[in-house]
Amino acid sequence: MSSSPENQPPFQPQRRWVLKTCASGVLLGAGGFGTAAWAAQSPLALSTAINRAGRLRALSQRITKAYTQVTLDVLPERSLEVMAVGQSLIKSSLAELGGAGFSAEVGSLLTVCRADSEHLLTLLTGAPVATRLADINKAADQMLASADRLTGGLEGGGKAGAKIINISGRQRMLSQRIAKCFMLIEAGQDATVLSKQLETARSEFVLALDALEAAPVSTRAIKENLALARMQWMFYQSALNGRDKIPARRDVATTSERVLEVMDSLTGLYDAALKELLGSVAYNDTRYAGLWQPAG
Repeated sequence: MSSSPENQPPFQPQRRWVLKTCASGVLLGAGGFGTAAWAAQSPLALSTAINRAGRLRALSQRITKAYTQVTLDVLPERSLEVMAVGQSLIKSSLAELGGAGFSAEVGSLLTVCRADSEHLLTLLTGAPVATRLADINKAADQMLASADRLTGGLEGGGKAGAKIINISGRQRMLSQRIAKCFMLIEAGQDATVLSKQLETARSEFVLALDALEAAPVSTRAIKENLALARMQWMFYQSALNGRDKIPARRDVATTSERVLEVMDSLTGLYDAALKELLGSVAYNDTRYAGLWQPAG
């Protein structure tokens, strides 16, 4: 995935907001999750397909986080923008993956993921209300599970190096899942279950960051982004541990987006670094079947 948009973003209100908040030192909109970043690519490289499928995981959690923020009156206008863009990205990414010519096995995983995504999108219709939070969260986690299976199916069909795209891409989801759990607890949802999920996600994020730092695939830009991810993670932890509820909610909202942006950029760098290894073979190319042969 590219760390910068291929084209000028059509969503001008969002772009103006990002420019304004960047000037003030607060960045809530992760640029790699804008509509321009989902411009169709042909042929679709295996690493990019893994990246695309993996991004669905983060979108399920990010949309739910934003929905909850609206009910809590946490940056409501921006949260509504995140919801709108996220829903558009889910639709466009599924369309892009649907045209890639998957094997029957992976195609079945995509079908399930599409159905789960459509269920979540249906629940999101209308103005956000607290009474829907439990159902939306359940649907989001169902979509997360099916998107994870889809990503794993793609990873399993590629070379060993594809795993790093999955690990890095999953960090985007974890950054949003942590904030989602935090916001749902603040909204009065099941604190016992959500606190456990939050702490599990925090632990998994740190373990994965350690794994990325130890991975053999590296460039100068990757190293710099990993260092930035560490720094932003510290800010995120500080926000999560905030004692004053109102400032803490806003800080978690903004820092979770910043971590998302850094991890999205990092995943794009891994995608670019691995394209030579995995190749840019289109899934409907005659060489496609060779990508799915088990290692000898």
